[in-house]
Amino acid sequence: MSTQLRPPTAARPNPSARTRSAIIDRLSPEDIDMFWDQIATSLPLVEETGAGAEDHEVIVTFCWRDAEAEEVLLFANRLTDERHLTETMLERKAGTDLWHASFLMKGDWRASYSFLCKHPGEPAPWESEGQVELRAVLHRGYLDPLNLDWCHNRQGIKQSVVSLPDAPLQPWLFRRDDVVAGTVTLEVGPDGRDVWLYDPAGAGLNVDLPLVVALDGEIWTDHHSLPTTLDNLIADGHLRHVRCVLPASGGRDKRWEELAGGEGADYIVNQLLPWVRERRAVSEETYVLGQSLGGVTALRAGLTYPEHIHGVASQSASLWLDDLADAVTAEAKTRVHLAHGTQEWVLDELHHDLVDRLRAAGIDVTSAEHNGGHDYAWWRSAVADGLRALLPPE
Repeated sequence: MSTQLRPPTAARPNPSARTRSAIIDRLSPEDIDMFWDQIATSLPLVEETGAGAEDHEVIVTFCWRDAEAEEVLLFANRLTDERHLTETMLERKAGTDLWHASFLMKGDWRASYSFLCKHPGEPAPWESEGQVELRAVLHRGYLDPLNLDWCHNRQGIKQSVVSLPDAPLQPWLFRRDDVVAGTVTLEVGPDGRDVWLYDPAGAGLNVDLPLVVALDGEIWTDHHSLPTTLDNLIADGHLRHVRCVLPASGGRDKRWEELAGGEGADYIVNQLLPWVRERRAVSEETYVLGQSLGGVTALRAGLTYPEHIHGVASQSASLWLDDLADAVTAEAKTRVHLAHGTQEWVLDELHHDLVDRLRAAGIDVTSAEHNGGHDYAWWRSAVADGLRALLPPE
């Protein structure tokens, strides 16, 4: 396990693919009101390039309306490089209130984004000292008012979401009137933190069901609704009936201490699972789901305790922190579904390496790549892919 307790700040290996938009370039100052009223009704703009379906690329143009701004920064998850912010600064259309930036992207890209502005007499908000301070600022930008799609980031702040035409559908995210909701109860867990318990509709409380442990429970019961995703998957016949326990992270410092320090796996097996079994009818079949620090903790739990954990679904595991070298053994027969974003330049190679090592050890692993970053924009639906891979209907 690495002694580094903050994500590395390696620069993006390839600059953002900045390009020009024919729509924007054709505009004259007299056209701007028409542009805002008739063209920019749904942003960002997407223009075809004529490339074939095999390597489908489009021009994506982000627009911001602000007559007073002196500078505007686009913060798009893993498109923006924190070490080279100038690469996603917007350009002003001379003599107008239109700020714009265009990028050539593959047609299946999905990412969260926001805008930050510098106005006269104010310092640029992104001129912060230190990586932690800069990230805190970047994660608090403005929503795109002309894009109705958004998601919460980890801090609970809304961020707009761009989903290009070939991005995977996300059919199980939202509550549906035709689906009976399961029940979610909040309890005090074995160590005093909040723990949510999900019981599916249509399954008796005395029926032993598989158990899913979803780390960072406050995220999946507040910012996003994993219970809703479970309801929809079960109703559509894509997932067996399961119970789910969602332990809170305990806050930022506790999360780093527990998940980054390797103690999270011990907590799951030695404290949380016995506590759940005293309260719910669950079978021995147990699965762990996590993202980022939670992803690497889920993997460590499954690989270290294969007699207790039958499967792991991980998205964007923080493998820079722990490459799990000591845990990948022939005895670790837990099934693994491993997903990451192709824009995660720090994690991409690490995930490919882990998949190879898992397979070499004889571990049953499926892997998935999403054209995105370290981002709930795709995590929120990729959890369904992981669960479907591990718990298909009987």
